[in-house]
Amino acid sequence: MTLYDGPIFNENPDIKYLNEKKKQLDLFGNKLFGETTFSKEKKLFDRFLEYFELDQNLSLYETTLLFEEDFAIMHNGNMEVVSVCFPSGWKPRQKLGKPLSMIHEPVADSKKLIEASERLSQYMTKQKIKRWVWTITTNDQLSEYTELDKPKLTTFDNLYFRVETQTSAPIDDETSIFFIKIEVLPLKEVWSKNILESINSMSDNILNYKDLVEIKDFLNTIDL
Repeated sequence: MTLYDGPIFNENPDIKYLNEKKKQLDLFGNKLFGETTFSKEKKLFDRFLEYFELDQNLSLYETTLLFEEDFAIMHNGNMEVVSVCFPSGWKPRQKLGKPLSMIHEPVADSKKLIEASERLSQYMTKQKIKRWVWTITTNDQLSEYTELDKPKLTTFDNLYFRVETQTSAPIDDETSIFFIKIEVLPLKEVWSKNILESINSMSDNILNYKDLVEIKDFLNTIDL
């Protein structure tokens, strides 16, 4: 995690992301997006549209298809608006209205992250922040929604490096925007021993959470 002072989204979105978002929305609909009653009362999504100088008549669905990044609106630490077409093994709409501490609760070895959630939520309303989260998967698609099946592990060539770039920026003293950019690359294009060393250093809890147990064993038994 680092302080950040650059753009928080791609102003020239790649059409492949927009097309894939439309595909996921056709499959899963409002399981991927929504807002709370509190958000509607406080007009948080209107503030989002105003922040980006967008048409105030746009719906959340329409706005989702303008950004290649997934996004959420946080208010006083709670996720009040969500638009996540490419989730990494979670159900976006089910997280609506929950604080960061509860959103992070399923994450393995997350005690420190949960303890820091309130402080992080406050900081997100004061400063732009960028962080990265990565894993290895057999899935070459942008979405790892829980209702989608991942291919079986067969060869090194069907492994992929999945990275989330998470960027947040304040709207006001209580509200922040949270963007998630997903990239999926063939593992062979980015492979280094540092990746294997990092996986080997992970606890069993994290390996299970990230579905890396079989992949770890596989990578340790092949000559790379």
